[in-house]
Amino acid sequence: MTKILCKNCCHLKMAPYQAPRTGCWHPDHMQTTQKDAWLDEQQVPGNHQQINLRKDCVSFEAAPGKASLWQRFRAFGT
Repeated sequence: MTKILCKNCCHLKMAPYQAPRTGCWHPDHMQTTQKDAWLDEQQVPGNHQQINLRKDCVSFEAAPGKASLWQRFRAFGT
């Protein structure tokens, strides 16, 4: 069985650029959630280190790959 790293998951968001707090933002693992978009700042993500303690998280989804430099330039121009 392969070991899963949180840094390769699309649900892990790191503070301060992607989210206000570092953690697992999968809906099943969040400690508190809010229904309204204007209350997003009050949401608390799950502790990704505790969730993936044995490196076998069941809700792992691979993060999408980063586009090549040429593809990013091309998307910027259009």
